[in-house]
Amino acid sequence: MSLSVRTFDRSKVPIPERLASFTWPSPFNDGSPIDLEIGCGVGLHPIRYALANPDRRLIAIEHTKEKFESFYRRWLKHDSPLQLLPVHADAVHWVTHVLKPESIDRVFLLYPNPEPKAPNQRWLRRPFFSRLLSVMKSGGTLTLATNIESYVDEAILYATDFWNLTVSERRVQRATDDPSLSPRTHFEKKYLERGETCFDVTFLKK
Repeated sequence: MSLSVRTFDRSKVPIPERLASFTWPSPFNDGSPIDLEIGCGVGLHPIRYALANPDRRLIAIEHTKEKFESFYRRWLKHDSPLQLLPVHADAVHWVTHVLKPESIDRVFLLYPNPEPKAPNQRWLRRPFFSRLLSVMKSGGTLTLATNIESYVDEAILYATDFWNLTVSERRVQRATDDPSLSPRTHFEKKYLERGETCFDVTFLKK
């Protein structure tokens, strides 16, 4: 199987409208590790992650207006933790024009749209993925979660054979494995409650 991804063209990615007024909150300038979650939905995972990791910083991006508003209300309800930066934006535009190379330690893609009718829009098959890798530090990790085994298998193929990443961990989760385990996202909760299997793989950037 021949793998190919078009070359990323930064000039075709519009600059976010609100970028001119954006300034980094002071906690994101103190040298702490900075992580990134793309497509964080209503914010279940980023809130829990930020509260469990106060020594780290997390940028959590959500594009959908309704979901972001729910996420933002959740953030306020939890006393607006300063180690978490909620961002309402198109992640491709925001990452392309805001993040510096080698600035991110961990990336989370938890239950992204599998794009069944447009497979070239899956994250590891998009030109933007090269830009995403460029903002990750060497030794950084990217975690992908899905309930579709063929999707994670394809992601592993592209990650290892095209993007030169290595698989540092691969996990399979079922509700019967550990009933006390808290789902990270509402999608994960729904899938496990339906008796589905969830797949999780972490890639390492060399």
